[in-house]
Amino acid sequence: MDQQLLALVDCNSFYVSCERLFAPKLRNRAVVVLSNNDGCVVARSKEAKKIPIAMGVPLYQIKEYVDSGRVIAQSSNYTLYGDLSQRVMAVLAAFGRSQEIYSIDECFLNLTGDPNPFTTMQLARQRVAQYVGIPVSVGIGPTKTLAKLASELAKDHPLGVFSCPSPGPELAAILHGVPLSDVWGIGARIGEKLSDWGVRTALDLARLNIHRMRDRFGVTGARVIEELRGVSCMDLQSEPPPKQSITVSRSFGEQVTERADLRSAIATHIERAAEKARGQRLCATSLTTFVERNRFDATAPQCDGAYTVTFPVPTNLTSELLATADVCVQKLWQPNGRWKKAGITLLGLVDQDAQQQSFLDPIDRVRAQALMQAMDTINHKHGRNLVRTGTTTLSQRWRPHNNRCSPRYTTCWDELLVLP
Repeated sequence: MDQQLLALVDCNSFYVSCERLFAPKLRNRAVVVLSNNDGCVVARSKEAKKIPIAMGVPLYQIKEYVDSGRVIAQSSNYTLYGDLSQRVMAVLAAFGRSQEIYSIDECFLNLTGDPNPFTTMQLARQRVAQYVGIPVSVGIGPTKTLAKLASELAKDHPLGVFSCPSPGPELAAILHGVPLSDVWGIGARIGEKLSDWGVRTALDLARLNIHRMRDRFGVTGARVIEELRGVSCMDLQSEPPPKQSITVSRSFGEQVTERADLRSAIATHIERAAEKARGQRLCATSLTTFVERNRFDATAPQCDGAYTVTFPVPTNLTSELLATADVCVQKLWQPNGRWKKAGITLLGLVDQDAQQQSFLDPIDRVRAQALMQAMDTINHKHGRNLVRTGTTTLSQRWRPHNNRCSPRYTTCWDELLVLP
């Protein structure tokens, strides 16, 4: 039986690469992508890292660089990033026995039995670059942890692919050069404790007594050691586990004080969450609505809160969720409130086709689902916001700032790239 062999494919500075794809002027420039509301840095190009600009730094702290043109700051364009991610993953799916999409910019591939995995992954890189235009790095190893580690080393490899050797002196030399903080699964809290034990590198961790690790950090900690030793403890998940909840939330561009603004924001989040639920054929058994004040405004009154309602019949109907959300807003509303963020969470998700019905249900769900399907079809074909509920149009003042946002080149007809 062939020994398991995995590859971790990682899109290089993914958000920045997406921005550069349609704006060649950004290439070889220091570029950062900002979080929602243009708050802080969530992605950096290699040039920005060299300045250096730290991950998570607020925009106002690098304003001098941005104003001078030394750094180009872009608002997040998650619609573009999500679409390009799907295209990358579709190309990569052809290069392994199975695929696990780990995040928007990473996936694992099962290469077990491939007679020349290094060549296969070189071809995969070339194909992604040719078909999508996004640069990727590839790490190959017998376990997820070693493949993940190899993908980081691949970023500095001239071929963009790095293969971990079999357990032995050569692998030990590689692990010796990897700081503990770079090991997948070792967070800051665990890292601090391990540092107290004298563990500084990935090799130190691989040589640590596994029983001591299990006693202090449980099975998860022990698995990291096993994986570094080349023993696979984490299988690929070709099908993602069913979601337990769906959350949609945003920080406001300005503090919200009017009920219409708050209702519009919550309604917009409900629309998006309901669409996601229907796309996955899930229904929620309850809805939580939450609001938060600006924690950096010392004068803001205490107006944080959350309110949960349970449905008699699980639902993903936008109209039913909106009506319930309005009840939540009424409960959370305060005349003197000043809010900076609001969101909703659909909880207790169940299969749409296996939900418990009720003889006392006043809603004709067959007809309502047909209406939702028609709305989703129209929005998917002609643009997400073509058909909307009236509550979402009450106000737009709450919307986050995204003054530096690039067009949605691949998903919106009105924002297609126009050549001179």
